[in-house]
Formats: sequence, structure tokens, C-alpha cells
Amino acid sequence: MAMDPDAVAAHLEIQQVLYRYCRAVDRGDAALLESVYHPGATDNHGAFKGTGAEFAAMLVPAMDASPRVGQHHITNILIDLDGEAANVESYFLALHPAADGSHIPVTGRYLDRFQRREGRWAIAERIVVIDWSAQPIPWAPWSAHGDYPQGGRRERDPSHGG
Repeated sequence: MAMDPDAVAAHLEIQQVLYRYCRAVDRGDAALLESVYHPGATDNHGAFKGTGAEFAAMLVPAMDASPRVGQHHITNILIDLDGEAANVESYFLALHPAADGSHIPVTGRYLDRFQRREGRWAIAERIVVIDWSAQPIPWAPWSAHGDYPQGGRRERDPSHGG
């Protein structure tokens, strides 16, 4: 199915929002996390239900409690454009850091309603579906782990400021 240039641009912009979401969560960037949502957007994230801004304010300090960083990966992205709105289903794989230093593997899907307001695509409504998860995986470094730059949150990450 051929897409016109506006549809291609919308798809790319929506994908970038999803990727910025992952970066914001994993790097602990509350302002970036809040920016992927439109003002007043809702997020149903399991035990958390509220606005995108409230989610950002809650999540960053919670993730900062772990001595390890997590990773969120977006895989399949299905985008159904409808003018200035889009229904988007994105598969994810997440390794959530726990306060004890372990990681909790989780997979699922983000069911998002995106809207384009004032020329900007962002999430207007999100529902998180968990497809599977597992018990925490204890953290034990690979033998060559120390030879590489280490990931961190905010200014402790090598990508900070770049």
C-alpha cells in the first residue's frame, strides 16, 4: 500500500515520539518524558492511572531508586492514520531495574491514540498491555563489562549533552 509524503512524515514523527519515550524512561529525563504526551493526555500504566505529566513526575524518581539502568525497546509498530489522529499499537520489550539491582523482563504493547495538535504528534491516550513478564533476573556483570563505558541516568550517561 503506497503512502503519500504526508503519511510517511506522520509515521516517522510518531515513531520518533515512541523512541523518545524509551530514551526518556531509561535516561531519567522527566521533561522529555512529559513531552511525548499532549497536555491532559491520559496514561493507564497498570497500577498508575493519570496524566502523562503525572506519570513522568512519578516514574523518574521511582526508576532513580535502582542502582541499575533499564532498557525499553520498541519493536513492531502499527500505525492507522485518520487525519490528525492515529491509533498506534507498539510492541515493547523492557528490562525494568529493581531497587535490589536485579532486572524484571516484561513484554507487552502500548495501545496509543496519537493526535497532531499545532503541527506536533504526541500521545493523547495510552493503555499499556502486558503480554508476559518473568521473575527478576539477578544482575551479574559480563566479565568484559568494565571495559566499556557504563550507561547511567541523566548526566551520568555518556550520551548526556550530545
